[in-house]
Amino acid sequence: MAPRVHRTRTALLVLLAACVARAACAWYVPPPGTSFVWHLSGADSDVDPRHPAKVYTVDASLAASTMARLRRAGKRVMCYISFGTAEDWRGDYHQFPNAALGGLVCRGDECADVWPGERWVDVKSAAVRAIMEARVQAAKSKGCDGVDPDNINAYSNNITVQAVTDFTVTEDDQYDYNSWVANTVHKYAMSVGLKNPGSLAPSHMAGLFDWALIESCSYYSDWGGGEWYSGKYQCDYANEFIVRSKAVFAIEYAEQWGTSATTVNGMRFPQGLCADSNAHGFTTNLCTFDLGLGPRYRFANCPLHKPAGCDGVWRQCVKEQVYRKYQQRHMERWDAVGQCMRARRAACKYKA
Repeated sequence: MAPRVHRTRTALLVLLAACVARAACAWYVPPPGTSFVWHLSGADSDVDPRHPAKVYTVDASLAASTMARLRRAGKRVMCYISFGTAEDWRGDYHQFPNAALGGLVCRGDECADVWPGERWVDVKSAAVRAIMEARVQAAKSKGCDGVDPDNINAYSNNITVQAVTDFTVTEDDQYDYNSWVANTVHKYAMSVGLKNPGSLAPSHMAGLFDWALIESCSYYSDWGGGEWYSGKYQCDYANEFIVRSKAVFAIEYAEQWGTSATTVNGMRFPQGLCADSNAHGFTTNLCTFDLGLGPRYRFANCPLHKPAGCDGVWRQCVKEQVYRKYQQRHMERWDAVGQCMRARRAACKYKA
């Protein structure tokens, strides 16, 4: 058995190395600028493949026929799976052992409210990993091209609130688990994204994962003045994917921004948001908090274009700063990179 495991791991490492060249990759790696739709709830009948977006993210619980319908329309289908929580409305919830169930997932950093029925899981648990791999297998069998793994940031959250079992998840635990998530999805020749890449070795994670999805990074970093994890460094961390020619899908919420300027598809974008998105190389959607597939779902894409004079902003700033690796956590280095980028973007002649 041991030699067989060794051969499997060796083959996976060779395949991962080959993915440095996109054409050699066995799974889909979306390039920067790829358009996307992000639908997290709703019925199969609500899925509308007529939107021109290339990537559709839908819940993994939808029917295989829905995935097939999207693929016939030329879409790449990413299936949403929560890898870090147990949700009591899922069919496999009863499989989680009590010892692996932590606190309810908080709404917001102050945890004044919680998401009912959703608990953090112990990512160190072999039982949890077996359940998650079964979810990946099910997604593969339904025809999903990739996986959108949520809640793989337990180490930075309070997981003991109203806990069934008190346990801790350290940065090392999360690093190991996230690496396992990427390698497990790739084992089934599927694409995998990193949701809200934080300070956890982003250079390494950007090498493992195929794309990133970030929420509210522009709101918190440039206009909202929020905490560092939610925004200030979040946009900069995600640029590690752009450097590797991998897409960054950015979500901004209309309810957070309030007043706005540019109107696109009936939704009003904040002044400068799309210009900032294009400078980073991100694909940005403005959404409402209701992310269901029904008639209430509203979103619009930032117009995609390259602002004059902004090519290579990230690469040039990194070259000038000669930064240390993220793993060493010298945050002041990344502060300098961020300042450099903001100064350079301010000098660009934006079209939007």
